[in-house]
Amino acid sequence: MQVEVLLFGAERAAAGRDRAVVDLPSGRTCRDIRDGLAERIPSLRPHLTSARFAVNGEFVPLDHGVSPTDEVALIGLVSGG
Repeated sequence: MQVEVLLFGAERAAAGRDRAVVDLPSGRTCRDIRDGLAERIPSLRPHLTSARFAVNGEFVPLDHGVSPTDEVALIGLVSGG
């Protein structure tokens, strides 16, 4: 299955694009997406340890299952006042 991952902020800048597609076998998790992103886009590796995934608008743990129709976003650390 193919999962499209939306990228924002520093992760978007590191990847040089606003989205990435990861090919995974069915029944996979956000952890598998993270590992696929690290392999496909090495410049994202430093960001993946602190970034979180949101699936369909909600933050989820790495063991959360995903399907090809889910909206998946990688959200890095943000700060501000």
